Amino acid sequence: MLRRKVLIGQEKFQSEYGHLYEKALQEARDYVAHPDKLKAALELRERRGDPMQLRAPEADPYSYRLTLYRGFIRFPQRLKNFIIAENEPKSLTRSFLPTIMDVEPNSRCNFRCIMCQVSGWRYGRRAEDLGVDELKAFVEEQPGLIEVKLHGMGEPLLHERYFEMVQYLSELHIWVRTNINGSLLHVRDNSLRLIGSGIGEVQASFDGATKEVFEKIRRKSNFERVMENLTLLNDYANQQDRPYTRMWVLVQKYNRHQIFEFVEMAKRMGFRRLTFSLSLNDWGQESWQAKNNDLQATGDFSEEELRQLAMIGLREGIDVSIWKQAAKYSTENLDTICSWPFNRPYISCDLRVVPCCMIANPEIADLGDAKDFKQVWNGPAYQAFRQAHLDGQVPKVCRGCYVS
Repeated sequence: MLRRKVLIGQEKFQSEYGHLYEKALQEARDYVAHPDKLKAALELRERRGDPMQLRAPEADPYSYRLTLYRGFIRFPQRLKNFIIAENEPKSLTRSFLPTIMDVEPNSRCNFRCIMCQVSGWRYGRRAEDLGVDELKAFVEEQPGLIEVKLHGMGEPLLHERYFEMVQYLSELHIWVRTNINGSLLHVRDNSLRLIGSGIGEVQASFDGATKEVFEKIRRKSNFERVMENLTLLNDYANQQDRPYTRMWVLVQKYNRHQIFEFVEMAKRMGFRRLTFSLSLNDWGQESWQAKNNDLQATGDFSEEELRQLAMIGLREGIDVSIWKQAAKYSTENLDTICSWPFNRPYISCDLRVVPCCMIANPEIADLGDAKDFKQVWNGPAYQAFRQAHLDGQVPKVCRGCYVS
């Protein structure tokens, strides 16, 4: 299990990072032994924040940190790899293996959402599902993983052995999150099985506050069924000792006018967290760029809208956050270049290495065979891809995420 080691020698690691490692390992041991201290530290951080300032979404910090700490104690190589990843600047080759990955269990969906590339695939499917044994064999070669988004271009609950995958990863103290469309939670006790699998966070896509808008955007869906299912999920999840679920709203021209209604809808269905995503993705394709440019809502949220959302969220007990991807990066300097080429790959269900989840399709951009990931990670294709970013010559498939 977890055979690989960090990509630099022990002597060099000790010289450059030994003091950081010892400090981090002690912190992990201390907080795992005394989780109340971690909770108190995080509560103090939260009190210092401005409740009227909408932030970017983040995982439940207490559960997330404890998961990482337990993994660091059990797998010291994971902590060593993490320390290198946190401190190494962007460069052509990497001295660490990725700490976070997107791993796609399946590339098929029962919806045909108007802004999603799956709707353009024949039968809403691109490739065969990833096998559980394939996942395990891949993860065993990835000792640096602290987090996996076990989701890609599809509805993960269509995978017959999805919960087995989540359980396997969580037993290795890897934080697992996913995104669902809410259509299958009533089947075979899926709502209970999902929370009980060891999942870290469940993002639920919900793009319309009325039946008309919801089903216009999320074609082949059933508004009432999804509402019932997400309420069922939250009824169970909220009995647990931490927040599990998050409503995820992809803002576009058809639902832009409903932003305040979404907070009320989140309350009705039992969500404690809600994120507005303000960017439609072009999937690295000109055809989708044209389609989604037409669907994109005009303008960001105004200061007054942000203030009202914060006020409604406080009143209803909903943690409202904002996520924006488009034009997030620039080639101005190393810090503003996209970090995905240097830190985080997307692994497709047919085990191809794809640059990121904003492309999420090896037919558009393929960096190599995931079964030979260690060679691919510092191989010529990845180096060329990184060099293009470093030189300011952003690859065409990436330009949708950069400032024009």
